Amino acid sequence: MKKLILFAFASTVLLSSCSKEEAMNPQGFTAINAANVPQAVQSTIQQSFPTAQVAYSVIQPNALYVADVTTPSTEMQIVLSSKGSIKEAFSKIDSTALPTSVLTYLSTNYPGYDLLHASQKTTGTPTGYRVVLKYNSEFYSVLFDEKGAFVSQTTGMPGGPKGGKEKGSHGPTVTSLTLTDLPAAVQTALNGYTFQRAMAKINDKGVTIYHVHAEKAGIVYELEIAASGTILESEAQEVKPIITKVDLTTLPAAITTYLNTNAVGWTLKNAVSVAADNVIIHYHVVVSVGATVQTYMFDKDFKLVQNAGKGPKDNQELPNFTVAEITQAQIPAAAITYLNTNYAGWTFTKAQTVSADTTVKEYEVFIAVAGKNYKVEFDGNGVFQGAKLK
Repeated sequence: MKKLILFAFASTVLLSSCSKEEAMNPQGFTAINAANVPQAVQSTIQQSFPTAQVAYSVIQPNALYVADVTTPSTEMQIVLSSKGSIKEAFSKIDSTALPTSVLTYLSTNYPGYDLLHASQKTTGTPTGYRVVLKYNSEFYSVLFDEKGAFVSQTTGMPGGPKGGKEKGSHGPTVTSLTLTDLPAAVQTALNGYTFQRAMAKINDKGVTIYHVHAEKAGIVYELEIAASGTILESEAQEVKPIITKVDLTTLPAAITTYLNTNAVGWTLKNAVSVAADNVIIHYHVVVSVGATVQTYMFDKDFKLVQNAGKGPKDNQELPNFTVAEITQAQIPAAAITYLNTNYAGWTFTKAQTVSADTTVKEYEVFIAVAGKNYKVEFDGNGVFQGAKLK
């Protein structure tokens, strides 16, 4: 049987025009026999693209199929249900067509990356963009919504050559699955989680893997789940605690009692309490006793930390960053302008600063707009750095 190669390299002239950007599905991915594709799927594609070159592959047996469609002017990857309804469609675009917010996010988070190909989701909800890139010798597929906000990231290259020499390459993908779209075993594996979104991808061995974004006990997880329901990977998204440092003029009674016993005649020079998300972590206390200065550290239960030493340089270091909650009025004007321009109608949820010593390095603004929640990040001057769909 003659194998159809999806998004084949149409001409050397086309390829030479862009040394880094590749076709949506580079040469090497093997199509399945069309006889194994439901007639409803084939009929939808034939009616929409009667003269196109088409290669089919399966993401989820008896449920999800991919048609890779090539015409003289377009390259598309279309996901269909077994009944022939189109769930989503991506069209290859030039990197110059990506929104500035996407390019900014990429340059901030993957400095020096090589862009392999970019595509725009024109059909399906939500619409958006997919960028496949190489960074630090690894391949990444990065998804963005229609506003250019980060949605999800997986390693590997959708549409890449199955079993090819490129590390991490794999076959087709579907980017937007509901909970009911998932196999029963995967749904069972998510018991106890609050489902948020999911995608499925074909790995380099031709096996379907489900990448799920879900919440459990207030923590958001990125899960890799096999069709059998086995959780292959589970990664909790980093949450920066709000660190607060409070100068104390009055010491807790237990610390005072300790000092009265062990530093007789002490005079308070400085005391600080350190808390994470309003929960005390420890206390730093500096006192003078006669001509000497002594420094003590106590834990949250007022017990002495034994390795605190006798001077400030001997103590455990205070956190080198501080995350503090701020009001909407404290957000820089440049950041407000960006939000008004790119997220018209947004409403404020909360905001916080990330500081090193006393210098603000980052503003994180949480907003809601059009039924979605975002975290939009700015540098210390209010310049946009990236946005994430929450």
